[in-house]
Amino acid sequence: MKELKPLIELISRNKLKRIEVAGMPGRRNTHLDLLFDAIATNKFENEEEAATFFFKDNKRKAFYFQRLKRQLAERLVNTVFFIDATQPGFNDYQRAYYNCYKNVTATKILLGRLARAAAIPLAEQTLKKALEFEFTDLIFELSKTLMANSASILGDPKKYKEYLELHQQYSKVYWNEVQAEQMHMELMFHVARSSANIVELSKLAIQFFIQLEKTPVDQRSYRFHYHYYSISSVRFELANDYPNTLKIAKQALVYFDSRKDSSASNITYITSFLNRKLACHVRLGQFREGEATVQRLLSTHSEGSLNWYNSLQYYIILCFHSGEYQKTLKILHQAMNQPAMKNLAPTTSEYWSVLNAFVHYFITIGKIKPEEKIKLSPFKITKFLNEVPTFSKDKRGTNISILILEVLFLLHQKKFSEIIDRVESLNMYVHRYLKKDDTFRSNCFIKMLLQLPLASFHRTAVIRKAKKYADLLQSMPLSEASQSAEVEIVPYEVLWEYVLLSLDDKIH
Repeated sequence: MKELKPLIELISRNKLKRIEVAGMPGRRNTHLDLLFDAIATNKFENEEEAATFFFKDNKRKAFYFQRLKRQLAERLVNTVFFIDATQPGFNDYQRAYYNCYKNVTATKILLGRLARAAAIPLAEQTLKKALEFEFTDLIFELSKTLMANSASILGDPKKYKEYLELHQQYSKVYWNEVQAEQMHMELMFHVARSSANIVELSKLAIQFFIQLEKTPVDQRSYRFHYHYYSISSVRFELANDYPNTLKIAKQALVYFDSRKDSSASNITYITSFLNRKLACHVRLGQFREGEATVQRLLSTHSEGSLNWYNSLQYYIILCFHSGEYQKTLKILHQAMNQPAMKNLAPTTSEYWSVLNAFVHYFITIGKIKPEEKIKLSPFKITKFLNEVPTFSKDKRGTNISILILEVLFLLHQKKFSEIIDRVESLNMYVHRYLKKDDTFRSNCFIKMLLQLPLASFHRTAVIRKAKKYADLLQSMPLSEASQSAEVEIVPYEVLWEYVLLSLDDKIH
């Protein structure tokens, strides 16, 4: 039933009215409507339970339930075409996107049913809107349709020439756009593979950038520029060159912001480079600029949306890195008290559990003062560890923060024997999973923590034994490391200060 959940959420969010579809108010008797409601409210744990509910002890209940699911899926897909894009939640770009693509599909269907008299005016109307918003693929497709109609049906040389020239022009623009997208996707494919050779990948990114630079300006579309700036950014990101990555992000935003036409309403591209810009500000310690960037991101997205939550995540990281610890409490409260929190995907909600744990750690050590107006649920480290099953399997990502948090809480509680019990697993972890360059800083910090039991939790001895790894950590500042800022939520240098403050000059 997971595959139907996004469709049902989409239909529910858009509050379809006056359409005879599954899930409409007042229709609660059919199996389709009951299944719609059940999936929307997470009524069933699994498909077997759902099949039993609908078909009881029927021997073929699994077969009948699969058929019911297919019927609901077909109805929901049909319903997608009735989404009302005039609602306040849609911006100009989104309205144009849904209407244009829907109209092109309708044009194809009408032509297939020989309803040319209705299809051609719709195609002409849609082409004007596609040109306004630079939907290159639709311009390419519609100009071809109208060119064929002008030549074979109307015999109109003027219109034929007009659409022919438009088609030829956008054939080049469309090809350049497709080529840029393919290059971008190839880079992202290799970046996602942990075994990718960074040196060779950097060369490939530079090669792609040089190739795209040769594209004539009049053959570059709005979407082309997104891939062009993304590739330009990746070539510096791979080299951990954050000043130049920031420079490209700013250039991209200048381009997108300068577009006064409606296509500039496409917040997806703008958000992408604002996020890149924010990540660079965090790494480079440019906290004032980071604050301005995150405020723009928050004003761009509707409260409770996934992008809004992602922006708040980085806002907390920014505050931890800038030392504004008290502010993280308010941000966390804002996120946790939003009803949409319960609808977040497991990986997103688990990451918020990690952020929540860090905030509570800083409350525990007295760096964040509880506020009367802000009520947070009581925190227990054992409960937290059970709330993050997905990340616990992520051996090179956020699980690093989970391991560190466990040690930090145990150390503050003076539970030295429990820390000793975890030393062996930590030691195996650091050797098995933390060899790559993109976890170098995490590698150093966990090795620093491993010195705690070796020095019998004696502060002076810990400082002496951990000095080698502390120096290595200092040799690779965050501004030069390839490690993701999402992994190092709080700078390790800061956490080490609080580790030492939890110790004394006694042997334990």
